Amino acid sequence: MHFVETKFNKVIVLTIKGNLVQKDETDKLQKRILDILGNDKKFIVVDLKQVSMITSLGIGGLIRALRTVREKDGDLRLSAVNASVRKVFTITKLEEVIKIFDTSDEAVKSFD
Repeated sequence: MHFVETKFNKVIVLTIKGNLVQKDETDKLQKRILDILGNDKKFIVVDLKQVSMITSLGIGGLIRALRTVREKDGDLRLSAVNASVRKVFTITKLEEVIKIFDTSDEAVKSFD
């Protein structure tokens, strides 16, 4: 798993390439979020379009990332979530906690 960061003014789009299935992967995500926050960026979009597999550990990692960002007075949004993962967010009502957008562009614009 690796990351690609793209800056849009005050927003960082963090594209994840790979899987979010194991603890070491969610730990990498958390470290990257902390690095972004350390660079004084508080608004993050996590783009999942290139995530081929995600488990409950991965979803937990995303929620942990959201909590970390919000503790720093920022916010985090998700984009390009595949249908099966989105269904999990809907069933568990997590989409009421974390905003999900079809595209990164829509998510970035939502910070305006």
